[in-house]
Amino acid sequence: MADLCYGCMKDTHGEHECPHCGFSQDTVQTSPFLPLGTKLENGRYTVGKVLDNRSDSARYIGYDNKKEMAVSIREFLPKDLFSRSENSSVVTVEKANIKKFSELKQQFIDVGNQIREIGSDDNIVAVQAVFQDNNTAYIVSDYHEVIPFGEYVQRSGGKLEWEVARPLVKPLLESLINLTEKGINHFAICPANLVVTPDGKIKLTGFAPASIRQVGKELPPQLFSGCSAPEQYEEDGVLDTSTDIYGFCATLFFALTGKLPADAAKRLDDGRLLMSASVAKKLPPFVITTLAKGLQVNKNDRIAAFSSLAEQLSATPTVQAMQNEISKTIEVETPNTQANSKRRLSNFKMGVISMLVALVIFGGLGYLWYSNYPLDGMFNVNDQATENPSSPSENLSDDFTYPADSEYFRVPDFIGKTWDQAKEIADNSTEYAIYKNVETEFSDTVPQGQICKQTPDAKKTVMRGNDGVSVTCTISKGAQYRTLPKVQNINKDTATSTLVKEGFVVNSTLSYNDTVPAGSVISYSGNTKEGDKLEYGSTVTINVSLGKKPESPTDKSFYYSDPTRPSQT
Repeated sequence: MADLCYGCMKDTHGEHECPHCGFSQDTVQTSPFLPLGTKLENGRYTVGKVLDNRSDSARYIGYDNKKEMAVSIREFLPKDLFSRSENSSVVTVEKANIKKFSELKQQFIDVGNQIREIGSDDNIVAVQAVFQDNNTAYIVSDYHEVIPFGEYVQRSGGKLEWEVARPLVKPLLESLINLTEKGINHFAICPANLVVTPDGKIKLTGFAPASIRQVGKELPPQLFSGCSAPEQYEEDGVLDTSTDIYGFCATLFFALTGKLPADAAKRLDDGRLLMSASVAKKLPPFVITTLAKGLQVNKNDRIAAFSSLAEQLSATPTVQAMQNEISKTIEVETPNTQANSKRRLSNFKMGVISMLVALVIFGGLGYLWYSNYPLDGMFNVNDQATENPSSPSENLSDDFTYPADSEYFRVPDFIGKTWDQAKEIADNSTEYAIYKNVETEFSDTVPQGQICKQTPDAKKTVMRGNDGVSVTCTISKGAQYRTLPKVQNINKDTATSTLVKEGFVVNSTLSYNDTVPAGSVISYSGNTKEGDKLEYGSTVTINVSLGKKPESPTDKSFYYSDPTRPSQT
């Protein structure tokens, strides 16, 4: 492709800024990452912008020049074990690090080859090639236009009904059974490593060497709070299939409830899983039972095989038939039904008969469930603070609180506090517990990092319930639209730091300028300017000065040096 955009690998049609993604063709990608446009594997692959990086590697968008399609290219770049000069593609390793670098590189290659050998699997992102180049290694995978799983759940109302989640995760379970049969583990199953394709299929990404999936190993660990199992936080912990089952069940728990389980370190002290009664009532009992078994803190008590997990996530015919029978005979009574006091005797008799039948069926179901459910107390099913319309106190003062033995409770106000501040306050109380929403929200009034919303609302009077009160807090990520600050005549690093703090992604271009000192910002590029309001996460490009243009650029004594990049001497 003649005019390839290094931001999205689509045709720019000669435009300076890509009409598809807005990526500037003047963007410079600095070390330790590969320069934009680098060719790999004898020119077959072209490297684009960095998509993400972790302690063992970086991932770029790339282009397969043979197949003429976008790909994902992951490059082995172990933290603190290599160096790379600016404008160079070759990795340099110091003599003291060669042995460790080589061992970790082989682990990286082995993971790539394992996934490549799987072949066609609709639920695993396919690996096309694994090769070595530039003194390091590369894994080329399919590149898809996808929706992150967390975003998919959020778009679906914040949680999924079981009837929606079941057909989505069932094929993934089958793929995980296949992986474990081949001796392949993932050790990072979580919403961040799952994506949903436009045709509604879920795919698992993020395969990596085990050396970054546990503390105390050769590289800094990449763990995922709420999904990483307790043994991953132990240097001598043994990782196996049950570790992945923990991650899968934590992800399913998130999909069904909208919240991740507490961090594994916290669950060592309290292994219960908070689930609101409104959610629990909608889930089949066997799903709740299976989640509890899959999320056991002690790995020896956990479900040990994905085949067993798949079986337990299916209702047995006997139980399902009993549930169907119950649905025919039981109707939940509401206050409105009590208003109708005039009933015919025949209706009353039928009601008594139906109730007796229901008790028998519920008793049988309860016995079957309890006998297979030795996890009583693991789930803290909470009716949650329900507002009481007939609260005995109205127009309460700001500092009013109910006595500890009262059936009522006044919800504390956490708005404007940081999570750490709110947690410190809550830890000193036995009357309520607070939980952090996994999703953050924009707020024009509450600064980034502070609590902008809580449920129940602050200072609401609620019923305590049997298990106390739970308060869910949402953290602000600041205003959705941010004002571009002044950058002219400011050092590039200072300007970049300021823009990043405001939530922008920063690229830079270089040009000569007679008035702005070398290394300082001339202006914003394109149509953007100081004072403009752009959405959080927008990409902005700053034009950095190279200083005055040399009078004789062909002079042999002239040496070009980019003032925005560190010296290599």
